[in-house]
Amino acid sequence: MENDPHLAPMLSAIDQIRADLKDYHPKALLLFGSLARYLAGDPGDHPPNDVDLLVITNNTPFLVMKKDYGCEVELHSFTVDRIAGIARILRYDSRASALPKLYGRVLAKEHAIDIIAAAMLLGPEYGSFGIEQIEIDGITDHRDYSIHRVLMGKNWWARLRKYATERRGPLMRFTDKIVDAYEFKA
Repeated sequence: MENDPHLAPMLSAIDQIRADLKDYHPKALLLFGSLARYLAGDPGDHPPNDVDLLVITNNTPFLVMKKDYGCEVELHSFTVDRIAGIARILRYDSRASALPKLYGRVLAKEHAIDIIAAAMLLGPEYGSFGIEQIEIDGITDHRDYSIHRVLMGKNWWARLRKYATERRGPLMRFTDKIVDAYEFKA
């Protein structure tokens, strides 16, 4: 699949973006969306036409975000605090409290990137947490939004995912604060 000539400009763009991001000291760089699903063996109903990336860094890569890489690139930048906050919501908040927080951000920002980030943190079981598929024109989207590829920062991302998926619930929040285990140690 990675030898597909249609993918060559996108894969080249990813390599160039990885090199360009090194100066921004990212904790992680994640490929998600249709290209990640395609590379994972889910061809979907059409070949991917863009590169969806999430970079986690405290140094917003404005120059990288504006650069032309020869194909359509959608680069989202999260600070470490923002992604750790999503992980903390998944770890401690009750589902009834967590879901409105996550979906409220979607309405405010008019993009589902926070929901997609939560799905990537939880893995394929994100539906059991209560995260619903995004609807397109009133039809449920059956694509798996948890499929992603870690391009940089595999160990850091694995630690964050482990933190997010170890449900502690609202009652354990207090005890974790006492023993200094509440915050994710970046």
